[in-house]
Amino acid sequence: MKTRTLVYVLAIFIFGISTQYGIAEDFDWPHWRGPNGDGISMETDWDPEALGGDPKILWNVNIGIGHSNVAIKDNRLYLMGRRGSEEVVYCLNAQTGEEIWSNSLTESFEDPNTTPTIDGKYVYTLSGTGILYCLKAKNGKVRWKKDLISEYDVVKPRYGFGGSPVIEGDLVILNLNLSGIAFEKNNGKKVWISEKYHPSNICPQGKNMASYATPVIFDWEGKRCALMYHCTGLYSVDVQTGKQLWYFEFMALGAKASDPIIFENKVFISTGYALARCVLIEITGNEPKALWENENMRNEFSSCVYVDGYLYGSDGDAGGLCPLRCIEVKTGDVMWEKKMRMVSIIVADGKLIMLEEEGTLHIAEVTPSSYQEISSCDVLEGERTLRKFWTPPVLCNSKIYCRNYAFDLVCIDVSK
Repeated sequence: MKTRTLVYVLAIFIFGISTQYGIAEDFDWPHWRGPNGDGISMETDWDPEALGGDPKILWNVNIGIGHSNVAIKDNRLYLMGRRGSEEVVYCLNAQTGEEIWSNSLTESFEDPNTTPTIDGKYVYTLSGTGILYCLKAKNGKVRWKKDLISEYDVVKPRYGFGGSPVIEGDLVILNLNLSGIAFEKNNGKKVWISEKYHPSNICPQGKNMASYATPVIFDWEGKRCALMYHCTGLYSVDVQTGKQLWYFEFMALGAKASDPIIFENKVFISTGYALARCVLIEITGNEPKALWENENMRNEFSSCVYVDGYLYGSDGDAGGLCPLRCIEVKTGDVMWEKKMRMVSIIVADGKLIMLEEEGTLHIAEVTPSSYQEISSCDVLEGERTLRKFWTPPVLCNSKIYCRNYAFDLVCIDVSK
């Protein structure tokens, strides 16, 4: 009895200390674009000035070729890379970069472009060749898999499959065919599948017109819905049944790769390449309608982040100077711009965390008044190597993770 009382008192004491002195909370980044799928972290206990002077680069691990981003939960980091002719799923220690396990799942020369999704004891991955896996998170063993091309006659995009799996309730959802596919997450049984599209008929340039965006889940008129960004436009579907609820035509001569951004009762979509432009859609009422359309934020594949009435993103295509811009949502007007090469963006604690395609990491204030940089660094520390940082940075537990297409996963300490 005395022991139990002592344990209880000690627990109360520890709780009081943690409340008084703010012991750091552990954060997770369990899937593409973070906890809420919007590129925003709730983390505040980190130092935005940490990149200045002598940034603390903790480790750089060779994880093969690809654009797959990291997913992190309980100090385990998951991502994909291609080694030679094998697509590999890695599980690393998020603190040290040491390998916990790896699994060579697919013989392929396709680059892994999708990001793993962690759900409880399982990790869901989609290979560049279109094989959907459910793996055990503790050891990487396959629980079930589905070959989307051979089993469901899904059209393979020109650059391989790019939209990441999304878990919603008991379903795993993919942005494929006209308006998506859903499987039971526990056993891989198909729940619903949308009509197969015929690239030569619908999209003038065939497979190059496929979508590489990830489904975006939201609530609309009492239903859980998913936005599916297709080559011809934007579909909203009922998550449980796959029924198409509405459609907004938005044709462009190029791949759709940036995700839709939804806020309040509006959706922002954008595309690069020929006919590059963006549009703000209102989804109140029976039919979606365009509020404005212009060329002020033409995302090739780097998705914008929305904060307090403004969108921050990269305008233009990779491989050239693409201004970082802030645009006002109400009008679509440019508030400011900063010349950079293609940047991928997330937001945390009122700060933009931006990774240029050549490997410079920037941290700046989130403000519509002007570009206000706080600190920056070269994540490869001047190393002369192939640089193609097209994958957004990730902030998790006071560390920023940066993925280079050619082998590098870099971890930078930004703790206070």
